[in-house]
Amino acid sequence: MTPALSSTLAASLAAFAPDASEQSVWIEFMDTLTLAPGEVLFRKGDAADAMFLIESGTLAVVLEVEGAGRAELRRLGPGQFLGEMALYRSEPRTATVEAVSAVKLWRLTAARLREAESLHPQLAVALHRHVASLISERVVFSNMELKQPLARLAHALRGLAASDFSSTGWDRSGVAKEALRSDEVGSVAQAMEFLADRLQEHIAALQQQTAAREAIESELRIAGQIQFSLLPPPLTTAEQQRVDFASFIQPAREAGGDLYDGFFLPDGRFFTLVGDVSGKGVSAAVFMALAAMAVRTLAREVRDPGELLAQVNRLLCERNETMQFVTACAVFFDPATGDLTWANAGHPLAAVISDAGDLAWLEGPRAAPLGVFEETVYATQQRKLALHETLLVYSDGVSEAQDPKDALFGSAGIQQCLAGGAVSGSAQLVQRVVSAVLAHQAEAPQADDITLVALRRVL
Repeated sequence: MTPALSSTLAASLAAFAPDASEQSVWIEFMDTLTLAPGEVLFRKGDAADAMFLIESGTLAVVLEVEGAGRAELRRLGPGQFLGEMALYRSEPRTATVEAVSAVKLWRLTAARLREAESLHPQLAVALHRHVASLISERVVFSNMELKQPLARLAHALRGLAASDFSSTGWDRSGVAKEALRSDEVGSVAQAMEFLADRLQEHIAALQQQTAAREAIESELRIAGQIQFSLLPPPLTTAEQQRVDFASFIQPAREAGGDLYDGFFLPDGRFFTLVGDVSGKGVSAAVFMALAAMAVRTLAREVRDPGELLAQVNRLLCERNETMQFVTACAVFFDPATGDLTWANAGHPLAAVISDAGDLAWLEGPRAAPLGVFEETVYATQQRKLALHETLLVYSDGVSEAQDPKDALFGSAGIQQCLAGGAVSGSAQLVQRVVSAVLAHQAEAPQADDITLVALRRVL
């Protein structure tokens, strides 16, 4: 049986649960905390996963700036909420909150809210509506020197709540415009867009969960199909007699961000590349497609790997509103002479493996990833690849693969798996590394795309 609620608690809950029975339901999803004067509820940078309601006492919101001390921003008292954005975004806390006096709080975690959404969808919608109103109050309070744009956002947020979180009936275009800013207003607008999308998705899911899930899965499938359609075809029998080339790619999700290529150029040289786009999912797959097409086109015209990466970098920097980037290692190989030239854009070091299984890392400068700084210079490096030596290039999904205890596979794992003796060809070498990575990973979930290529000199 739920105990009698204090008048403060009942009044606060009534904002989104007016009936006593509804309040009793919410109490079952919340737990209590008590703080002594001076005790910290959370610090700036802590993981955020819960919203709090103050039943009694006073809290201070404090900004701690390294090298600049502390500044108290505001105080919160009985009946007030804080930390509500943690219900939607698991980003670190942006300020420190500590008790001024003895405090009693009620906590609702994001996990418990998801349970409530499943069991009591209408109550959850009412809470979301109240949280939207709370955030509008935060918008009005913060950064008074930015009053006009923040007031517009507050108006849009109230319109969002009044429109039952529909895609129309509120100033969505105005919020989108403010979200392009790089200051605090932009951050609030981006969070508002995220909140609007999250609420609209939730309500749509309550009405038609199966259709929504199929739409998302279809989008990922299409992105995955785009990604795999850009991978190179297998070498012909005649080409395999000139170079022994093998590859492997396994996305962490249906649509990944890794890419690789491998093909002969008109002058008889062989080109290969492994790249890793920041992030995962649809946006990473689309950015990967852009990078892959740029590399494949320019590789036929530019003979120097450093200049190739520089030109691709300039193309990616031209329109990069999503602020994504690509690490890459580009390689040109002449099968007739064994000449190997390469350039590295923030990518893991490639390695050369001898016929006996000995490994040597291709040390050298690694410049910034592609898409970051438009004027980055990428150094071209070179060496000879001896007969039956094999070049191995891989993405960080190989070296950073984690076991169930979060231990990394690392470069040591690569060396250890290749120390098992000589390999008969590129395909065997790739399979040995992949098997070792998967064995290391065991039951742990795959955290990143796994991609590698091997190129063996046979002439």
